[in-house]
Amino acid sequence: MSTNENEASRRSASDMTENSYENDDTLAPLPDDLLTPAPPSRTPLSSSSAGALNGLNTTATSKRRSVEAESGRPIFPIRNPTKQDLIHARKIVENLQTEHGFVSPDRGNLDDPSIIWKEGKPDYTIADMHYLLGKTRNHPPGSLELSVENLIKTWEMEATHKEFYQWTTVDQNEYEVQANGGKVFSSEEAPWVGNYNWLLSTCSTDLYDSAKETFESSHGKFRYAFPEGFPFEVLEVFSGPPKVTFTWRHWAVFSGQYEGNQGNGATINMTGFGIASLNEDSKVTRLEIYYDPDSFLEVLRGKKECRDGIDRGAAVGEPIAGGLESLACMMSAIEIEEEETESGDNGGGRSTETIEGEKHGGKPSGRCPFSGATRS
Repeated sequence: MSTNENEASRRSASDMTENSYENDDTLAPLPDDLLTPAPPSRTPLSSSSAGALNGLNTTATSKRRSVEAESGRPIFPIRNPTKQDLIHARKIVENLQTEHGFVSPDRGNLDDPSIIWKEGKPDYTIADMHYLLGKTRNHPPGSLELSVENLIKTWEMEATHKEFYQWTTVDQNEYEVQANGGKVFSSEEAPWVGNYNWLLSTCSTDLYDSAKETFESSHGKFRYAFPEGFPFEVLEVFSGPPKVTFTWRHWAVFSGQYEGNQGNGATINMTGFGIASLNEDSKVTRLEIYYDPDSFLEVLRGKKECRDGIDRGAAVGEPIAGGLESLACMMSAIEIEEEETESGDNGGGRSTETIEGEKHGGKPSGRCPFSGATRS
């Protein structure tokens, strides 16, 4: 049987529909080197943010979006987003790019008609929004750091959404992966077990038994734990090709459930170290990842609390764009403009801050109505 036939028959369309993971930039469920609740950012929505939102075509498409019950922050789910979710996410991405000079990840040509997607072409709009909101590094275009980050993000996209014979990021004959010095998974096994299973293959089996999980079931576990995605960033690169060594960070809001344990909405930060060996065509021949999976899983199972990582080294910093509090403020401004547009009142020349103050307290308060952050 040919390679293509093997892959086409490996799992049916019905298997993939329910359990395949969404667009989350998942390198892995990674280490507790830093299993930390992200420090609350008090970064206000700056005047430039408010200005960038003024004048946007924010035609109302529905009532105010879903918010988290306790914090009141807006929710943008990765899986099955609404049309309004995507419209709002694109506006926020554009605003973040304008204000901070961010660039969206480059995962290659997703519009290539020759690609046979497992579940249809993925849309990374919301994943990119969460990544831009939460990242702590802003690597300049053309830098080695950004190139490595884009390589990892493209590799993750292919591992999640494409059959192995269509991956462009790896040497398909030489490709192998390893976590924490454990079992080496070859190209004949790694794509089929999935990234979660080989990355969790060295952890205690009472926490996670990768031998009992499939590609689909493993992705399903973390999809439900992190419904708003699992962004990834490269922190530092210590050496370039052919052996690329780098540190990285993953983060996620634990707002879903993991094996019956309901998350409390804390942001989990994780960091680790990676070694990517490349051939002369810049294809990955070997990927090694080092991290602490046991502590990560203990947090998800409710056996361990997230720890404050402020004093645990340089790997954790505050999000450049302000994180979730910034998202709350931007969504507040967008939704108020939508309400004004829907009612036929475009604000009468008033600023977004003035409109918000009148809407949420009678006069301009200078505070974000969702987060309480003071505006500058």
